[in-house]
Amino acid sequence: MRSRGIMPKDSSEQYELTFWDSIKNSNYASDYQAYLKAYPDGRFAALAKARIERLQAAASAPTPGGTAPATASPAPPPASKAQASVAQPGHAVVASSPAPAPAPPPAPIAAAPKAPANPAANTPAAGESKDCAACPVMVPLPAGSFTMGSNAGDISERPPHHVTVGAPFAIGKYPVTVEQWNACVTANACPKLSSENATGTKAPARDLSWDDVQQYIKWLSKVTGKPYRLPTEAEWEYAARGGTSTPYWWGDQMRKGNANCKGCGDPWHETGPENVGTFAANPYGLYDMGGNVWQWVSDCWHSSYKDAPADGRIWDASGCNMRVIRGGSWLEGADYMLASTRFKYSESVRQSQNGFRVVKDLK
Repeated sequence: MRSRGIMPKDSSEQYELTFWDSIKNSNYASDYQAYLKAYPDGRFAALAKARIERLQAAASAPTPGGTAPATASPAPPPASKAQASVAQPGHAVVASSPAPAPAPPPAPIAAAPKAPANPAANTPAAGESKDCAACPVMVPLPAGSFTMGSNAGDISERPPHHVTVGAPFAIGKYPVTVEQWNACVTANACPKLSSENATGTKAPARDLSWDDVQQYIKWLSKVTGKPYRLPTEAEWEYAARGGTSTPYWWGDQMRKGNANCKGCGDPWHETGPENVGTFAANPYGLYDMGGNVWQWVSDCWHSSYKDAPADGRIWDASGCNMRVIRGGSWLEGADYMLASTRFKYSESVRQSQNGFRVVKDLK
């Protein structure tokens, strides 16, 4: 049995140790700065400061050819699903579970048809909408019912429960891109993207906190006059499953060409996500619902689905500062791409694998 998202020991000491373990091999100074912000007097504070000095010195040193060195590769992702992303307020950590690592995924079966080379076009297809030149393409989804969660994975995905999404809504065809985010930056309504986003304008915007995303949504709603927001967790899973009930939207096993994840088939590389839509769309015509970047949803984190709403609405809580992310990223393996997989981060945390897509209410 796999365990995801659950700390084996809920203590400040354990959080610090798992935080450090998640960044100790990183080549980004910002990771060590985040550790020092969370633990200014922590047991690894001196080492973190030394790493920052070394990385900053290396970044400023000229190469033999007279140019600045290339950006280093990010820290390695969790080795298995037995390691789960968790966070305290302001912390980004990866918690090791005592559960054994899962078996490797089955050998890939026949590849799915490849998506068009540049599907992140600005022109919506029939039935889709786009409210401004720099706005995301939105796909309308009908009201409907599905079974949310799973009995086969982590206890946070239990109990599986019947959910009825009572109203139609539109959801982004792709995660929000660098180009789309930068339109908000140009309007002085969003913070500039970090250097993690150096992969091109059609790549998903990432290294964004839940709080950052709220600024984009506020701007998008203002310029369009439309009610944009993050999807609820139930809406996200309803959209991700695409009308299916299997572990992956395409079936019971990983299939090459359906998700941008580690070991899941080309095109894939270790240093960043692919352009949105490089891989196949699910039955609802949505791209990258598994892999590429994790995606923020609106809900507060709850450690199980006990007492979860059955109507698809947001599941919030007073004083909540831990939010749910869904979908997995390019740095995780196939067992992170399951439609039921869920994790949590503090809403103020920026992490290089975290992006988002938006939803619009339909009247």
